[in-house]
Amino acid sequence: MKKMNLALGGLLVISAGLFWLINQLTPRPGSVSGNGNVALLFMMPLPLLFILSLVLWYFIFKKMKLQLAAAGGMLLVLAAVIGAGIYYQQQALERYRQYLFQVNKEMHGWEDWDYIRSITDSLASPHVNSQYFNGFTYLWFLAATIFAGLFTYAVRCVNDSRRGKSIE
Repeated sequence: MKKMNLALGGLLVISAGLFWLINQLTPRPGSVSGNGNVALLFMMPLPLLFILSLVLWYFIFKKMKLQLAAAGGMLLVLAAVIGAGIYYQQQALERYRQYLFQVNKEMHGWEDWDYIRSITDSLASPHVNSQYFNGFTYLWFLAATIFAGLFTYAVRCVNDSRRGKSIE
């Protein structure tokens, strides 16, 4: 159990470091990133880290022998947290677009919503790195790994109980 906790802790620290690095690679408002979004290179390991974290959470819950009712309650809470996070993130992105609009208007003297939408409509755009990779979204990533591991554990418990097996 201790090795799993250490491995999970290590994965989460690496993930946090990648989130921080990607956040730091956001160009200043009004400037252009001449090399495209270099942060895409640092985004690539995140799906693998997510999957590895999910697997470790599953085995941690399995070792703890978490009751199905407790798992269900935790899943509901985590789903609510993730849903609220998605809503908050959409609101934060809209506020950031307003901010970029004002900076663009002050720098160039004209209003160009098409430009603001074009630089903020894709994860591949370097202008939104700070929006999608910050401390809040890292906590959201963490909650999603816990949710996925717990969901996997709960599904396995339900399937095993239907077959009359224990989740040992």
